[in-house]
Amino acid sequence: MIETSTDKRNFYLMLSPPDGQDIAIGAGFSPSSEEVYDEEQKDVLRSWSILTESGIVESLSEAADWMSDIMVSDTMLPDEGDMEDDEIVGVGFDMDNHDSDDFMSVSQIPYGELRKMHRQIKDSTYNTVLGCLVSAVSKLLDEDMIGLTTYPFPD
Repeated sequence: MIETSTDKRNFYLMLSPPDGQDIAIGAGFSPSSEEVYDEEQKDVLRSWSILTESGIVESLSEAADWMSDIMVSDTMLPDEGDMEDDEIVGVGFDMDNHDSDDFMSVSQIPYGELRKMHRQIKDSTYNTVLGCLVSAVSKLLDEDMIGLTTYPFPD
């Protein structure tokens, strides 16, 4: 399959209906003219709407939630029962990417702030994974590689 810059731009636009334009610009694409911007927004919203109405977004959302739980595990935080929000904790990262105690301390912050950062990272991970999944499915639909069929519901 040949990938074009239009394919990439459309992928970035589909990542997030409100932020897709900013994502595309951040990826090096020029801002759209006002007329093109409006059409791109309508196209993105139409695609998200179709995928939402068909139940696809709900399934992808569940998968994104599972993936964010794996990528940003709650076990990364100290046991909540042992810490008060104002207690200071050291934040570090694994220097050799192995299960070892070879950590480099980066900062000392209150536990409440660490929990807040953890939640923000987990939410960002969820949104990124969901956006990628929705964008990929939308691309498959646009290229007629998959199709949606609606069945009448019984009365």
